[in-house]
Amino acid sequence: MDKSADVLLFEVGLVVLDDIGKLIHSRKFVQPSIAYHSLSLRENRELTEIVPLLRKFYSVRVSHSILLDILGKEGFRVELLAESEQDALNKNKLDLVTKYGLCENRIEAIKELQQFATDYSSIRIKLTSESLDLHVGQAVNGLDEIDETINTIGTRMREWYGLHFPELDNLLQNVTTYAFIVKSAGPRENITKDILFQADLQENKIQLIMNMASKSRGGDLAAESSQILQKLASEVIELSKLREALSEMIETVMEDIAPNIKKMLTPVIAARLIARAGSLRKLAFLPASTIQILGAEKALFRALKTGARPPKHGLLFQHPAVHSAPKWQRGRIARALASKIAIFARIDLYRHAPAEDDLMSRLNKRIETIQKSPQKFGSKYDMGLRSDIKRRTDGNFGRRDKGDRWKKKKGYDKRRNRFGRREH
Repeated sequence: MDKSADVLLFEVGLVVLDDIGKLIHSRKFVQPSIAYHSLSLRENRELTEIVPLLRKFYSVRVSHSILLDILGKEGFRVELLAESEQDALNKNKLDLVTKYGLCENRIEAIKELQQFATDYSSIRIKLTSESLDLHVGQAVNGLDEIDETINTIGTRMREWYGLHFPELDNLLQNVTTYAFIVKSAGPRENITKDILFQADLQENKIQLIMNMASKSRGGDLAAESSQILQKLASEVIELSKLREALSEMIETVMEDIAPNIKKMLTPVIAARLIARAGSLRKLAFLPASTIQILGAEKALFRALKTGARPPKHGLLFQHPAVHSAPKWQRGRIARALASKIAIFARIDLYRHAPAEDDLMSRLNKRIETIQKSPQKFGSKYDMGLRSDIKRRTDGNFGRRDKGDRWKKKKGYDKRRNRFGRREH
């Protein structure tokens, strides 16, 4: 059995050399960008020809980590070329590609490499655009924009219809139900029990609305105003349906890409967290301290600039365990959630399997311990009484400026800013 062989991967093909640098095998890729992408996915179909040749060698040295992984799974003794050798390959790439028969000359090699760069970039852009975590980020942003639009149009509809039927505003809080009644009835005189039944209202609420409609003190509604109000109500209803469809889509996609984070948080909060991080991969590489304040970047930079207290939470404030807790517990609960999110994100990214139940049980125990802990008053700073804390001009924030006390002592020279007699 021979000593070793070198397998060199270029953008346009593969080359196999023996231990003295003699060419054993050379193959040019038919479609270099597709073949290189296949290798980057750790698929070995491009190496089927050279695997039997390499069986004759005791060990194999490769020029790229892609080959290191693939050949290692095939059972070879594989090691990576030294950095100096890899640098030499990159510097002399055009000459080596021509020397080993992958291209006829340098001009053809330059054209082949340029075409490879263009095609491979297109493949990478397409794959990135098809990433589900980017789509769910767009979906959750669209959900927020739809909520804002529904609130704007719904508020205008309620205020306008309130001029005609002001009592209805206090009886119905759901803007979609309100819009259904306005769309179906128009003026309050046309409100019937059938319309209210279709709006899924209870019997006592239906009877109360009917009584208020007959005794309302609102003004009459013109036909033109009624038509516009019904159109506004229709828009609110259609947007509400679109919001439900988006919510279902987010829940389905989050179950595919990040089931553990979705289980720990709600689907919408988990999607917002991934969208703020940029992708699931980026979220998995973030430390827990950064995950804790995602969404509170403005407050963080303001604290760094002015010396104010830094934020304790960002998007995690939307979690029920955080926003329902007292103020002195929210930071600790957000920290506990962030530490587990960092673990679950890596499990979703690499393992694609449910996390251990022990992780969730430990998180729940930690949150229960924090919720049972009493409030601690360590100092005036902790109690929020910061009126006596001054910002020093030398840039040290949050410290007391005790200079005014000792500067009033006898013998202090203001002009020289020190103690002692002034010399004339």
